[in-house]
Amino acid sequence: MQPFDTLIAVDWSAASVPVKGANSIWISRRSARPGDQGRNRLTNFSTRLEAERFLSREIRRSQVEGTRLLMGFDFPFGYPEGFAERLADQAKARGLDLGDERNLWCVIWRVFSALIEDDARNANNRFAVGAELNRWLGFGEGPFWGCPRHHAGPDLSPFRPAKHILSERRMCEVPVPKSQPGWKLAYVGSVGSQGLMGIPVLQRLRQRHGVGVWPFEPVPSQGATQIFTELYLSLWPIPAMGGPCKDADQVSAMTAGWRGNQTALARWLTDPYPAAVLREEGWVLGVPSPLSNAGSLTAKGVQRDDVVTSG
Repeated sequence: MQPFDTLIAVDWSAASVPVKGANSIWISRRSARPGDQGRNRLTNFSTRLEAERFLSREIRRSQVEGTRLLMGFDFPFGYPEGFAERLADQAKARGLDLGDERNLWCVIWRVFSALIEDDARNANNRFAVGAELNRWLGFGEGPFWGCPRHHAGPDLSPFRPAKHILSERRMCEVPVPKSQPGWKLAYVGSVGSQGLMGIPVLQRLRQRHGVGVWPFEPVPSQGATQIFTELYLSLWPIPAMGGPCKDADQVSAMTAGWRGNQTALARWLTDPYPAAVLREEGWVLGVPSPLSNAGSLTAKGVQRDDVVTSG
């Protein structure tokens, strides 16, 4: 596979107000072109709208220049097997346009995009959407859970359901014990709210620019391409990268790791994966496929940056 020219890693945020620093949106943009010495641009955004505009510009630049761009985001692109099919049934009953419903992952992305409200100042309805999705599925409890008590109600609990018909974890999360389930919308380490707030952004960008989404769509081995992938920022120990906070160091370390492992990167992007992964669950880039003997990402090539920070 032809190497990527530009690598972008994104630490997303579901914040309800504009915020910078720790627990906000950090984006590392690293050049992987020969001669650029892995130059890294690190940017902190206070709102999702600002980050979306930045990503749109980067995608368009890549398309105009005819380059290969890989982008990774630290939230789930899919959910455990069975969720999307149940969601499709409920969405159709409510008259939502699901497009090509054979692509179950698209069902999730379309429904989230239809339900989520998110303004220019980060005000959003993610907990109301979690409750609405639970109500649609009609299990009585879950699968989404976790919220401040003032958002709790009959359809969304602050507490994890004792038992549920849907699996708590996707296949890619089982070998990564510290990863968090997408159902969990609040509390330390949670990524569920980031998924609710991030998927609609990626859906708009893919509709606007025709971006590919791995592993649901194949990655072209040659020529210009722009690809979204899911990442897990704690996949390996993070060295100090010279950034202002841990979140900043994590995205810088991820793009440095990708740049130093482009051969392995190509292998992960082209390995075979189980049918449920390709159909609806998705996969974390760098977690070995159960159908492959490829290793996981190591810290090769990851070292302290002379980080350029803007914003």
